Amino acid sequence: MMLPDDLPDEVPPALYDWNTPPARRRAIDVSDSTFCDAPQSPSTIDPPQAAKRRLLSLMGQLGLRSVALGMPASGPRQFADALDLARELMRAQLPIDASCSARASVKDVATVLEVRERSGLDLEIAIALPVSPIRLAADGISMACLQDIAEVSFTFAAHGGARVVGVLEDAVRTPPELLAVLIRHILALGATAVRISDSVGHATPEGTRALLRFAAEQMQTSGGRAIRLEWHGQQDRGLALANALAAVGAGVDRVHASALGLGERSGTVPLELLLTNLRLTGRWPHTLGALAEYCESAASSYGVVISAAHAVVGSDAFRTGTGAHATALVKALRAGNRSLADDVGSAVPASFVGAEHCIDVGPVSGLSNVRWWLSQHGYDAGDQVLIRELLLRVKQMQRVASNDELRDMADALLTARAART
Repeated sequence: MMLPDDLPDEVPPALYDWNTPPARRRAIDVSDSTFCDAPQSPSTIDPPQAAKRRLLSLMGQLGLRSVALGMPASGPRQFADALDLARELMRAQLPIDASCSARASVKDVATVLEVRERSGLDLEIAIALPVSPIRLAADGISMACLQDIAEVSFTFAAHGGARVVGVLEDAVRTPPELLAVLIRHILALGATAVRISDSVGHATPEGTRALLRFAAEQMQTSGGRAIRLEWHGQQDRGLALANALAAVGAGVDRVHASALGLGERSGTVPLELLLTNLRLTGRWPHTLGALAEYCESAASSYGVVISAAHAVVGSDAFRTGTGAHATALVKALRAGNRSLADDVGSAVPASFVGAEHCIDVGPVSGLSNVRWWLSQHGYDAGDQVLIRELLLRVKQMQRVASNDELRDMADALLTARAART
């Protein structure tokens, strides 16, 4: 039997991938909805504008080309914030398209048009329409009434010179015959994009694909106009990321996501995980070196804590204290092979996000962990007695030892040995 410390130094570099590669690896547009979705979380705070401007700058560094600036009709502060962000986009000349959300009312649309006029930014207006029968019943309106409301708000926006996105709320629970009528109706009103919104997190990946295929078929009646198809999903069933990736596979043009998945109830698609997966499948051409800073900035701005186990950006994302896994990682790091270490250590290369692999020493660690730690902290990594004694002490602990604790234990062991000689 091959023991962990006897793993071969030569590790085959080839990786076999059981994941089915996408048929077409075309780039996808990701719209950052943090400014719109994060305030809807009951656990966030409203950040100062300086923090939002910093996030806007980091979005540009990540290669994002679309952002939702919020719903300015919600109140005076929301209006001022959206206007400030629109002006910041103009001032910094960031290559990011922007939109503002509005309910299907002249008042809401007029507020976005004011932001548009005062900032000089060509803002899109995303007009939300509650389309499912259950939403229509709850709102006390008929299908015919909804169509009339859409016509008034869309026409008003068009007269103001704005492009309009038709946001079909709760589309995933809407019968196809109703959905077809509504899609064709908003296209006839001049919508430049159709956003299929799973407002309550009901969809599965299979449902997402079926729904988007159906929507795309209805959009073929647009008379040759280029109409963008978008997806926005929620996390209620824990499927937001899976659904977003299914939407990408179904050929959608734009997917919406927010930093750390911040949003209403359980949140929405975590933008950092969506970008990582798109990068891994060749659909995101931009580097993600700013991803950790972006998430840390979002967390501090909105008053939330990033879980240590959060994929990619959590503090534990690239740490290991397990013997067998750490041994393979140590061999790759010892050889100076960063690429091999990335592949051995995680499905997500640490270098993708500007991170480094960290090898901890804890109760389930092996000799390799201790040997590597000693080599990285100025001790003799060939001192077999020290290695075994240090590991024995750590195995009495209930958790991973900190660097200070390991240093104190190593120094105490060496001091005791010197006193005996």
